[in-house]
Amino acid sequence: MRIYSFIAPLLLSLASAQASGPEQILGMWLTPNGESRIKISKCGELYCGTIAWMRNPKNDVNNSDPALKGRPLTGVQIASGFRFDGGNSFSGGKLYGPERGKTVEAKIVVNGDSIDVKVSVGVVKKTVTWTREK
Repeated sequence: MRIYSFIAPLLLSLASAQASGPEQILGMWLTPNGESRIKISKCGELYCGTIAWMRNPKNDVNNSDPALKGRPLTGVQIASGFRFDGGNSFSGGKLYGPERGKTVEAKIVVNGDSIDVKVSVGVVKKTVTWTREK
């Protein structure tokens, strides 16, 4: 019994330390309604996200850059430049929204098996929740 009373708090503290590190953001995330899977990876010292799969594959028809307009969205990096701020927060990043063809500033907050992707366009702020693929 003495060993268990010592090991349990140790394992719990290790799990907590691991959950609060920058690696917590890595992996595959599902957008609302499971429409897309976004793979978040380390890109140099920062973090980025790429569309890995789409339920209904689409092309980038709203992109304002003629050279990019019409490209398949699967494989496109839509999140870039996120830095780990400590705890569960990542900021300084940009998020490309294919629906409007615009890139906006964003922040990500990890909440265990979900992340809140917070975007700002002027005074308008929006939060979208992605869930970890299991």
